[in-house]
Amino acid sequence: MINSIMNQLGGTVLIGSGAIGTCLRGISPMGEEPVELLNLRQPETVKILHAAYRAAGSQILVTNTFAANSLVLDDAGAAGSCEEINRAGVALARDAGSADCLVWASVGPLHLGLRLDDYSNDALVDIYRQQCDALGCADALLLETFVDVREAQAALQAAAAAGLPVIFQIGNTGGGSQRWHRIDQLLDEAHRAGVLAVGTNCHHPEEIVRVVSYIVEHTCLPVTASPNAGHPRIERGMVQYEFTPDDFARAALTLAAAGVAVVGGCCGTTPDHIRKTAQVLGERAVIQRPRLKVAAGQVPMPSGRREDVNPVRALLQADRFLVSVEIRADRTQSLSEIVHGASEVAAAGADIFNVPDNPGATVGRDAMVTAARLQSDLGMPSVCHFSVTQSNLMRLHSTLIGCWDSGLRGLLAITGDAPSMGHLGNLAHRVVDMRSSVELLRLIRGLREGKIINGEGLADPPDFCAGCAVARPIPPQIRWLKTKIEAGAEFVFSQPVFTLDDYKRLRDALADLPIRFFPGVMPLASRRSAAFLASGRIPGIVVPENVVAAFTRYEKPADQRRFGLDQACSLARSIAAEASGLYLIMPFGKTCYEDAAQIVRYVKHGG
Repeated sequence: MINSIMNQLGGTVLIGSGAIGTCLRGISPMGEEPVELLNLRQPETVKILHAAYRAAGSQILVTNTFAANSLVLDDAGAAGSCEEINRAGVALARDAGSADCLVWASVGPLHLGLRLDDYSNDALVDIYRQQCDALGCADALLLETFVDVREAQAALQAAAAAGLPVIFQIGNTGGGSQRWHRIDQLLDEAHRAGVLAVGTNCHHPEEIVRVVSYIVEHTCLPVTASPNAGHPRIERGMVQYEFTPDDFARAALTLAAAGVAVVGGCCGTTPDHIRKTAQVLGERAVIQRPRLKVAAGQVPMPSGRREDVNPVRALLQADRFLVSVEIRADRTQSLSEIVHGASEVAAAGADIFNVPDNPGATVGRDAMVTAARLQSDLGMPSVCHFSVTQSNLMRLHSTLIGCWDSGLRGLLAITGDAPSMGHLGNLAHRVVDMRSSVELLRLIRGLREGKIINGEGLADPPDFCAGCAVARPIPPQIRWLKTKIEAGAEFVFSQPVFTLDDYKRLRDALADLPIRFFPGVMPLASRRSAAFLASGRIPGIVVPENVVAAFTRYEKPADQRRFGLDQACSLARSIAAEASGLYLIMPFGKTCYEDAAQIVRYVKHGG
């Protein structure tokens, strides 16, 4: 019977199952963990959902294995259960079905984004192979929601080796004319791999018709489609989707009229959506007729004209000693007060300002706005620190473009401090759309080439001079710095050093790297602050015990501050004698601008 239904593919429109993930997240207290863990933790819950889809009319049950790969499961501490979770996923769907019901094993993308460069092709294939091999008892492998060509190649290779029929579905490739070029690439990979059918999923029902029409025109294989139940919206704290079962059924009829051979459901769909779809489609034959041709467009060329010279890059390429001073975007000061204080530092001879982005996970003023204002009012190039832990991918793109539009030409790419470190730790949450400064550097490199992350075009591509940070001269840190350089970093600021020996160890570790180095110096303003930093509370900052002990000679706060500033001046001057740059982190306290200016004057002019 199973072979008979497989042979019908392309003959009679088959009814697939609906969403797995959105349904299971709604009925299980899983939090942020992958719903695939339910295959072992709450197998009856998964089986009941499959049975509901079967009762609603699904002829194909899709397994709860979409993200059951070793990478995702490793983040949940369950990588060792990868094979067991996948085998259980197939068994649960099989038990809930019947002799005349197909089981298609879901394999989703890895969603690596800009981390994809960290994985070789062989490594990607191995990840997919482990999952595909564990799904061997299914009737077919459903590779769904793929948008990246490299990931698709690896998944198709691993799926072919598993020996099962393969259905390949393309995800949402974004808007614009370049989407058709991406779809062409993915279809070519699927055709070369000898898949049984191609299709698309995870689109709005109105949009998926356009994509399906294009695919039908560019393949001779059966075409599958699994739209979402419209767009999600939040009502009283609950995620709701706009398409009712009746709305969805009408969309299914349109898809069938476009020549689709399998209609299922993706995000937001339920057994009720599938029941209505099965009722309206019945035993409908797959129709074949000419489709409206959707021409594949070219990727639009950026329309803006890039500046010939980036002033920050030109300054860094100059053969002279530079001092970059960190100006905090302090929310307890007005922006005008910050600019006024920084003017004293500028007059002392600083060359560049740089503005941190909520350091220590403590809310400050917007780093981009502050840096742009400093640059505009004081005429000094300003570098904005840019962290990835506080914004999703859409906001990161928009803010980067906004940085360029505001006149900023330098960025320091950082991962950022985890919100749990700061004063909003019980309210704010880390965003993991992008996980590291390396991914951010790769995104900046892509924007420079006129593309956002999904390949869509961008007018006036921002040619940022991008930098990065380094902490200690230990092998893992140096290897990670090399990765940052490969991703496009042009300069590096170090975490503060507190002794000349610490500087020299860091200098020697970076000596052969093709990057301009700014060793960090941070004046310690008191015994208390020295002890706090020595405690390791701030990642990457290491204050030697003898430095802390030296403060014990001074009882008065004013004397401690003077001692700390004198030590910083001496260290900065020694570094300046041989280095090409210095990254000065302002001391804390009411006289921070005055003190920073004093150190700059001492380093640049000897007093």
